[in-house]
Amino acid sequence: VAVPVTLWDVHAMAEYKGLELRGLYTEAYVGNADAVNQAQVTAGVAITAANGASVGRKMFGGYGEVAFNVLSLRPTKHYLAPFVRYERYDTQADTPESFSKNPANSRVEYILGVTYKPIPQVAVKTDYQWIRNQARTGVNQWNAALAFIF
Repeated sequence: VAVPVTLWDVHAMAEYKGLELRGLYTEAYVGNADAVNQAQVTAGVAITAANGASVGRKMFGGYGEVAFNVLSLRPTKHYLAPFVRYERYDTQADTPESFSKNPANSRVEYILGVTYKPIPQVAVKTDYQWIRNQARTGVNQWNAALAFIF
């Protein structure tokens, strides 16, 4: 069975004197999602609203973020930017009629964090996420990351 997938997105980014703005929005469409779900059932995978195993026909997501490099106010190459981000996404925005949608897959997240770069190739980041979903089962969490770009 052919399963065509269409995906599109739009990004935006702007920087001015230490202020950074970022945004992204994307949508995906999965053709024959009902056939994919039926193939899972045939293979023995139980698809219920509780486990969210149904492949959605439509998915979407996006975020907006504002950050400010507070060290841009001083003569240094270091980078220290507190940020706030809003995310909204749903991996089952539309499901085939005979399959259930899991409300936990429709999420909104609020993130507050900080990124430090001692040099441009290294980033240390921490943030806190407030996670909300339509099932009211979201669990807030702390995140920490260390990144190296070569």
